[in-house]
Amino acid sequence: MISRRSALRGAGGAAAVLAGAGLLRAVDQGLVLAGDRPGLAAWRDWDDRRYDGPLALVSAGVLAASPHNTQPWRFAVGRLGVDIFEVAGRSLGAMDPFGRERLAGLGAAIHNMALASTGLGRPAVVHLLPDAANPAHVARIELGPEGQGPAPHPLLSMIGRRHTDRGDWRGGVVSDGQLAVLRAIPLPPELRLLIFAADSPQGQRFAALTIDATAAIVADTEMMAASHTWFRHDRRDQDRHKDGLAVATSGVSPLLAFAAAMLPEQTAASEGRYWLAGMRDSALPSASAFGFISARDPYDRRSALLAGSAWQRLHLQAIALGLAAQPLNQLPEMIDRQHQLRRAAGFGRAADALLVDPAFRPTFAFRLGHGHRPAAASPRRPVSEVIGQPARLDYEVSRAAAETRAADDVLDRRRKG
Repeated sequence: MISRRSALRGAGGAAAVLAGAGLLRAVDQGLVLAGDRPGLAAWRDWDDRRYDGPLALVSAGVLAASPHNTQPWRFAVGRLGVDIFEVAGRSLGAMDPFGRERLAGLGAAIHNMALASTGLGRPAVVHLLPDAANPAHVARIELGPEGQGPAPHPLLSMIGRRHTDRGDWRGGVVSDGQLAVLRAIPLPPELRLLIFAADSPQGQRFAALTIDATAAIVADTEMMAASHTWFRHDRRDQDRHKDGLAVATSGVSPLLAFAAAMLPEQTAASEGRYWLAGMRDSALPSASAFGFISARDPYDRRSALLAGSAWQRLHLQAIALGLAAQPLNQLPEMIDRQHQLRRAAGFGRAADALLVDPAFRPTFAFRLGHGHRPAAASPRRPVSEVIGQPARLDYEVSRAAAETRAADDVLDRRRKG
């Protein structure tokens, strides 16, 4: 007969084994003992100002927001600046059938790089879609002479602090002063920005539609499979790929994240169930405000780039104000999906009630509020892994020739004068 003490000792031993297994799994998931993680080196590189000149622009660009942390970019660096290229293969498939969100991520990188140029003391000019023959060439940033640039931008120091907070928040209001600052961010005429309180009729409608859109995505096996492709299940995957989402950056509380580490790897179906429950029970109820970035034509490539740039600026400004921010793009994603499948535009029509001007369609949705703790940094591919072939060579030669001709003209005028 087993004594109560022996039973307790056995139970304690089993608990210790389980606790030990949980700790090992938590380490494997990157929840504890993160240390000098390869996937986080890009953040340290920026904080340490490891790079100067055009490479500093790339160092800022790789830290920009991107859908599901897909990082769909490649950069070609030269003496006069940086070219930015779209990598279509780093896609969300059925979650982003027209590449609209992928372009938004590229727009966010372009905005970070433009901000970073103000720290170089060199003027910068951004050209969007500079090569009609190569649509993947999404931008060129030209740098001018040293010592002639503007002062460092006030939001420059926010680049390394900007992380997406997918967790449960504290609630409360976003003050009128904070809203005024956010609503005043510069926007091109192609875009509109709308922010409304979570407890307003508009906010309640936004939350209900976001739950419906999330449920529709979860029920769509092709969309969930595409999303699940970018989920990194363990530390080795995170450190090897340096992209995607993981338990550590999923927004669940540290306690729940540790508990989740005890479970087997998630499937696309289980990921969907947790996501829907988190939206319904945590993310939406704890938000203070919701909003949209809208465009006349969300599928126009230039507009998609500008929308991503606007989101990056909004997020950086939110961080500077002490706020948390998270994209909630389920509604635009389902509008895209219904359009792709040529189904009735139910979500598109439902969005009309949320828009001030239905001529501007939602292309980016988000929530704002007050987080409990600083959000965790997501893995990022460092500068060394995102530099492409010398696609700038012809451009460098033509610019050098133009500079030589300009210098010759100056000399000729001096001689004749």
